[in-house]
Amino acid sequence: MIARGEWITGTKPNFAGAYSKANEILVKSSVISTFPFSPTALVKEQTPIVCRTYAKAKKYGLEMRNFGSESAVIMAMGSKYIIFYDENKPMTHIGFSILHEFGHVVNKHDFRKKDDEMYKRYEVETNYFAAQLLMPEQLLRELQSRGVYITKGFLQNAFGVSESAAEKRLTTLANTNAEWYSRAEREFDDIILLKYGAFLNAICPKKATYNFEYEFDRQRERDRWY
Repeated sequence: MIARGEWITGTKPNFAGAYSKANEILVKSSVISTFPFSPTALVKEQTPIVCRTYAKAKKYGLEMRNFGSESAVIMAMGSKYIIFYDENKPMTHIGFSILHEFGHVVNKHDFRKKDDEMYKRYEVETNYFAAQLLMPEQLLRELQSRGVYITKGFLQNAFGVSESAAEKRLTTLANTNAEWYSRAEREFDDIILLKYGAFLNAICPKKATYNFEYEFDRQRERDRWY
């Protein structure tokens, strides 16, 4: 995974587009209410894509060694898409791999174009998309503001991700500045924080603040009642 601030030679990954599409799903999905969540359930909710294990690929007359991926691959079978994944991998690895392949569809990647640079761009975009779904940046920055120290171990435990995904997410956070995001990228920030408020509070309750000026005005209003 390449950090948001880095580029691939020859073409620029559309980080903003992948980020915004992931945010929209985070807001609208009924499958994602806390973390971790079920990637296969999310794919089923959002698309007609079917998820199947590599072991079941033989029913379709396919050989795993021809997939070209040790983790997961998305294939067109007639009029539908199927995501095949290696069921022998750890669940955290499987989840990221499925969302990565799902990201190709959501981000409308066209693999009919035989272009290595375009393929590399697609891979970066889908990694970024999957990471945002699994570990939303808005939640991480909110937790930081509450005093939580975001470490690799914390991400693994709180969000149920792999060590590799956690390490790369930390790199991305260190190389991005949320203040530079466009209005479109910030569109769902408040809604995401509100929707996952229970998750945030379970990790680190937001400290109540006492607004003296507001309470003073309320007291003056109560004094008028007598």
